[in-house]
Amino acid sequence: MPENPLYLQLRGRLVDLIKTGELPPASRLPGERLLAERFATTRVTLRQALTQLESEGLIHRRNRRGWFVSPRRVEYSPNHDQSFDQYVSAQGRHPQTEVLDVRRQPATAEAAQALGIACGQVTLHVKRRRYIDGRAVLLERIWLRDDLLPGLAEGDFSTSLWQRLWEEYGLALARKSLRLYPTALTGDEAEALGVHSGCAGLCVTRVTHDREGRALEYDEDYWLHDAICLRVEVAM
Repeated sequence: MPENPLYLQLRGRLVDLIKTGELPPASRLPGERLLAERFATTRVTLRQALTQLESEGLIHRRNRRGWFVSPRRVEYSPNHDQSFDQYVSAQGRHPQTEVLDVRRQPATAEAAQALGIACGQVTLHVKRRRYIDGRAVLLERIWLRDDLLPGLAEGDFSTSLWQRLWEEYGLALARKSLRLYPTALTGDEAEALGVHSGCAGLCVTRVTHDREGRALEYDEDYWLHDAICLRVEVAM
């Protein structure tokens, strides 16, 4: 069999450093010049190897700070009714939420279709940035049926939204529909998560219904691709 290209050979050696703990999770890699000297290779070959590792979710770039080993992914199971704080904390990690914006604005075409309302109808739009162990990993955009949830805008959006809906309105989550697809993080998403435009991401859209069958919430979640692992349990 033909020998692997040099950048894949180098990729394998870097993976060994990660697996043995010489480069532990969340640690910063040495500078490119030092790595190139250590492995007696060119910086062009080194960058090919680093880009390959980035595509596999093993390392990531932080704007103007260099390369870092990616922490292990958190598992997200759509089958379970758990908030972001709950499932992140249950895996021994530290969750944090930053509310970036709360305002009433017309629904986008996608949000209107998901919520079953007229395009342009006023909704409550919430934008949040989520962190795991201090690293921004998720930008969340939420559209809510403002006409059915009076006074919601004045509350705290750093906590579980559906916990608030239950406590303040007596509404319980009954059904949710999810779509997942790979995407490139650009513009607002890339800037909010501190990554270069075009960085690989995962988009999760979610429509959540209450017990009366009303779609009350439409979400667009933009994840860093190396931060999340989806786990789905299917009964046979």
